[in-house]
Amino acid sequence: MDQALIEYAVLAFVAGFVLFRLYTTLGRRVDSERPDPRPAPAQGEMPRDQDGPAPVSAPMASGPAGEGLMAIFRADPHFDVEHFIVGARAAYEMIVGAYAKGDRDSLAPLLTPRVFESYSASIAAREEKNEPGPELVRLKTGEIVDADLAGDIARITVRFEAELAEGAHGVRDAREKWTFERDVRTGDPNWRLARVSAA
Repeated sequence: MDQALIEYAVLAFVAGFVLFRLYTTLGRRVDSERPDPRPAPAQGEMPRDQDGPAPVSAPMASGPAGEGLMAIFRADPHFDVEHFIVGARAAYEMIVGAYAKGDRDSLAPLLTPRVFESYSASIAAREEKNEPGPELVRLKTGEIVDADLAGDIARITVRFEAELAEGAHGVRDAREKWTFERDVRTGDPNWRLARVSAA
């Protein structure tokens, strides 16, 4: 009886080992199947490989912004929707933070000249009253709602919903549409905030 149990144990071990080797061999991805990891860009920047630009898939032409996104992609094949929205969310956080601190130097490269003048004037008015700026508590959503290409200027509008703390006024929900723009002819991959409106 003991001899039979030992034989069963040996056979079970051998079978387990064979199944484990099959699983590790058949379950392994070959190099060509592995996804190509890419770092998330800041402010809509598109990553560039040293040996040339990485291939980017065309955006799905669905939703109200689909046609505009396709037009931007045709003008700039390096444009990537997913990377843009990651960059736009990062830009929202940076701009709100810099505005709250009155940091004009950080705001300047993120805004078009017209928007920068407006923000700078608002900061100056706030500083005169010695009032604190709104602080970002939480960015809840950020989604593309419109896109177009006018000549060489690409514009994408993102609807943001966030919670902002405004001193004695407490926390409020902020719903805004931010329009970012970029000249697709230039080598500068960064998008700048060109317009803010209520959502």
